[in-house]
Amino acid sequence: MSTAEEVPVSKAIKWDPETLRDFEVVWRDRYAWLLSAGYRLRDRYNPDWKPSWIGTGKNPLSCEDAQPILFASVNHAVRVETGEVVVLKHVDHSKFPREIEVMKYLSSEPLSEDSRNHCVRPIDILQHPNDDDTCILVIPLLRLFDDPPFETMGEALDFILQFLTAIYFLHENRVIHGDVSINNIMMDASGLYPGGFHPIRIEKNPDLSNHSKAQYSRTEKPPKYYLIDFGLSKRYEENEPPIPTDKPGTDRSPPEYLDESKPINPFFVDVYCVGNMIRQEFLDGDPELEEFGGYFDFEFLRPLIDDMTNEDPEKRPTMEVALAQFNKILEGMSSATLRSQCVRRGDESNPSKFLRTSVERWFKKLTYIVRRLPPLPIHK
Repeated sequence: MSTAEEVPVSKAIKWDPETLRDFEVVWRDRYAWLLSAGYRLRDRYNPDWKPSWIGTGKNPLSCEDAQPILFASVNHAVRVETGEVVVLKHVDHSKFPREIEVMKYLSSEPLSEDSRNHCVRPIDILQHPNDDDTCILVIPLLRLFDDPPFETMGEALDFILQFLTAIYFLHENRVIHGDVSINNIMMDASGLYPGGFHPIRIEKNPDLSNHSKAQYSRTEKPPKYYLIDFGLSKRYEENEPPIPTDKPGTDRSPPEYLDESKPINPFFVDVYCVGNMIRQEFLDGDPELEEFGGYFDFEFLRPLIDDMTNEDPEKRPTMEVALAQFNKILEGMSSATLRSQCVRRGDESNPSKFLRTSVERWFKKLTYIVRRLPPLPIHK
C-alpha cells in the first residue's frame, strides 16, 4: 500500500474480539452512510452489532463477526445491488492528492478498453457529504498474486508477462506507479474460487464454515493480475520533465536514492523496482524474509533482471524494451518447460508433502495435455 508506514493493526495491538478498536469505530460510524450509498459493511461494524458467539460456547476465532480489519484504511462490504464483496479504501486527499485523479484517468476511455491495462478500476468513488478532504474508493476484492501457489512454470511466467505489460502500459501513457512492490499487484481469483473466500481469512470460505480451496488452476481458468494502490503515482504531460514524486515507495533499495546530488527519474525507478521484485520473488528470495527463498529454475531471467536493476539508471532498459526481451525469452521456451512444475525453494524440505504435490501436478499435467490447454495460459 502507499501507506507503507501503516502497520497491520491486527498484529500491533492486543486483540479483544468483543471490543471495536478506535480505527474500527470510525468504520462503524460510517455504516449508515455507506448503506445509503449501496454498500453494507460486515456485521461487526453495524451500530447494533452484538457478538454472535456470546452465550454459545463458540470460539470467537471461528465466527465471521470476530474478524477485525487488517489495516485502518481498508474495510470490506457487500455491494447491495449485486451481492458481491468489495474493498473499501479510505483515501486522504491531503496525503495522497493524486490517487483518485490517476485512477480516473486510467479507467477512462480509450485506456479502459485496452487489454494491456492492468490497473484496478474503481467501482465507485464515494464522497462523504460532510468531509471534502477524504473519500471512500470502492474496488473489486482481489487476492495475493501467488496464492494459491503457481503450479507450472507457464503459470508463473504468465504472471511476469502481465506484470511487465502492466507497467509498460503505465509508462506508455506517461504515468509512473511510484510504489511497485509485492503488495501492490494482485489477482482476480474469481475464476479459481467460484464460491468465493473470506476477505480477511482468505483461507476460509465467506462464512468461515470451511476451508476455501481453489476449484481450478491458473491453467484452467487464467486469472488477470491488477496493479493497485496509486497513492504515489503521477501522470506527466507529454513534454513535462519526469520530476520525482515527494516520497519513495515501499522499495527503498534503488541505488539512486543514495546519491542526493543527482536527479531521480521516477520511470527508471519503476523499472528497477519491477526487476527487483521479480528477482526477490522468483530468483534470490527476499533477504529480509528467510521463508521466501525464491523458486528453482528461473535463472534464465537473470540477464534481463540484472539489466533492469543496473546501478546506473541510464543503463536500464525502458519497460518497452524489457517487455520485448521477455517475450523473446518466452518464444524460445518449449511446451515441456512451460508445463514443468514450479517449485519454491524450501518446499523440498518436507519430502512427503513435496512428493504428494509432485504426483498431483504430474497427473494434472497429463490432463492439461489431453484437454489441449495451452502451457502458457491464454486469456479470453
